Amino acid sequence: MNQQGNLTCHFPGEALGNSYYLSIKGRNSIEVWTNQPELISLNTTYDFTTSATQVFGANQVEVSPGIFALYSGDINQDGVVDGLDYNDWELDNNNFSAGYFSTDLNGDGIVDGLDFYSGK
Repeated sequence: MNQQGNLTCHFPGEALGNSYYLSIKGRNSIEVWTNQPELISLNTTYDFTTSATQVFGANQVEVSPGIFALYSGDINQDGVVDGLDYNDWELDNNNFSAGYFSTDLNGDGIVDGLDFYSGK
């Protein structure tokens, strides 16, 4: 996925004309699926950001008016954001980790206290 949130996928030929759930799973986000199967064609597009209901269970957060995003914070990828994720963050924070880490929740390349700011 690029910085604008766009992703290009190439499906095998046998997928064309069939419907599938599309899924997004990030390094520290809750995995989401489309709210219904999507028909795969040569130019299928799907925008997860337009509404919480674009994903199964409306499991997204509104980050700006009319803009929805995945929930972040599932550092250990167990399907929930809870205190167990904090342990991994604390270790990387104490080690002054910098780079591409699941504990870097705000994506600035540094694991620090700013990763816990929700903005709301």
